[in-house]
Amino acid sequence: MDMIAYTNGKIKSFEDYLSKYYGDIPRFRGARLMKLEEKVEDKPNIDVTDMFGVDEEVDYLEVNKMFNKYVGQDVIYIHTRCGDCGMGYDDEDSNYVYCGAKDWEEKYKDLYLEHITDPFDPTYCTHYFKAIIDDDYKKLIEKAKENKYGRNKKH
Repeated sequence: MDMIAYTNGKIKSFEDYLSKYYGDIPRFRGARLMKLEEKVEDKPNIDVTDMFGVDEEVDYLEVNKMFNKYVGQDVIYIHTRCGDCGMGYDDEDSNYVYCGAKDWEEKYKDLYLEHITDPFDPTYCTHYFKAIIDDDYKKLIEKAKENKYGRNKKH
């Protein structure tokens, strides 16, 4: 779960923008304005401790590479609870298919860029879409610059 994206997704003007251009986002959990993000370190593994206190390394290299590819661009990062659940993107029982992310991406295929399932919790997925650059988007960028929401050095 991306808590920065979650917080951003609760901002009314951002919610309105997302709804206007990306419709009813399945199992929406948050979003980021990639125009304002900073690159994250391409660390292949991140040490995490799960809820049972078990330490493990999770490979975030592909996630970080994809994130960094869009930093500074007019791209919207949309975080959902529509990962493939380790079943693959074509499995009808995966959150990706069952909860509608596959159909949603297809519906907005002219804006859709790519997605990646969270390697720590594969029920989550991050989807990247081209931003629609209108007055609302420009206001979001300006407001975010003033308030520094949506940006951090850690991913």
